[in-house]
Amino acid sequence: MATSTSPLAVAAAAAATTAAMHFVMRRINRSRGKQQQQQLKPVKVLVFDIDDCLYPVTNGFTNHRNNGVAISYMCETYGFGSRDAAAAVRTPYFKKYHSTAKALAVACQEGALPRKKAGGKAVFDPAHLSKYWATKCDFTKYIARDEPLIEVFRQLKASGLHIVAMTNAPRAYGAVVLETIGIREFFKDELLFGVDDFLPNCKPELEAFRKVLNNVKRATGDDTIELSDCVMFEDSMKNVRGAKKAGMGTVLVVAGGGLHDTNCMEDAGIVDDPAVDHVIRVAKDILPSLDCLRSKQFPFKVKQ
Repeated sequence: MATSTSPLAVAAAAAATTAAMHFVMRRINRSRGKQQQQQLKPVKVLVFDIDDCLYPVTNGFTNHRNNGVAISYMCETYGFGSRDAAAAVRTPYFKKYHSTAKALAVACQEGALPRKKAGGKAVFDPAHLSKYWATKCDFTKYIARDEPLIEVFRQLKASGLHIVAMTNAPRAYGAVVLETIGIREFFKDELLFGVDDFLPNCKPELEAFRKVLNNVKRATGDDTIELSDCVMFEDSMKNVRGAKKAGMGTVLVVAGGGLHDTNCMEDAGIVDDPAVDHVIRVAKDILPSLDCLRSKQFPFKVKQ
């Protein structure tokens, strides 16, 4: 189902995106001259965020999902009187959690969602949201098949590394995004995790990473895998810091021009942050930028 966005909102999103691009590119240029000590260490698992990480936020899909589909879901499910009213409730929760599912779950618990019918009670159903997003988002309008990225994943898979997806969006929705890009085949069903797999937690909470780790151990049959054996690819600074705190290697993906979801600009990537081990422009730059992954090694930043 297509959702409408006002010309003013589109213009504002474009302006914010351009400003973000210029800001972060300046940060990247300043950081190029800095020498960082790194140490190659063996790794077993590559964990990929999906939204704004495996495709650039510049394609407009994130704005469609957040300012279109998510708001429509709230109006239809909870009976908000206007899209502005729904957005006013969602925005602060989304900025805090960077996950619509977690945002609505907490908003429901705190009584911030209206009752659709008199005497009724607002209830958040993750499965209902998952089905809605997987069927209502206009994936092919914004996301194109990415042949260079497909080849990157083909080579990563050949290395013997375990390929994992971990998104704060619903699992079924994430699977459709991966299918649309053309890389779904590289993610085994048991290694594709959506927020519905680790609620009430979500990234960057340590418990969310631990839940995924335990499932990865079961799926691969390797009980020796630890978070320190994993590398997280992310566009969210909050999630990069959470992954690093959990002991993971981190790769910040700056989405082509160093920009981010304009709904949550305070979470935009900081390329010289201590939690960032490596920076790439877009996901297809993984190889040869991190050619060491072919031999199951990753350059962890050495603490100064």
